[in-house]
Amino acid sequence: MRDTGYGIPANALPTLFDKFTRVRHDGAPKGLGLGLAFCRLAVEAHGGQIGVDSVLDEGSSFWFTLPIEAPPTSQLKL
Repeated sequence: MRDTGYGIPANALPTLFDKFTRVRHDGAPKGLGLGLAFCRLAVEAHGGQIGVDSVLDEGSSFWFTLPIEAPPTSQLKL
């Protein structure tokens, strides 16, 4: 799903998922710039990747991937 917001300037994309990074524009919500950094930490902690595709004045799509692994087999012998 794609939003229809302002989009993200290309020069902001390399640091978008860094702590305390915010994209500023008129009407932007206030915040500390930690939300996307926390998302990246969680996704990468599970072996995944996170990213964004964005076009100025058209919107953005955020995406993430997580690896699929077979559940561990039980080592308990009853």
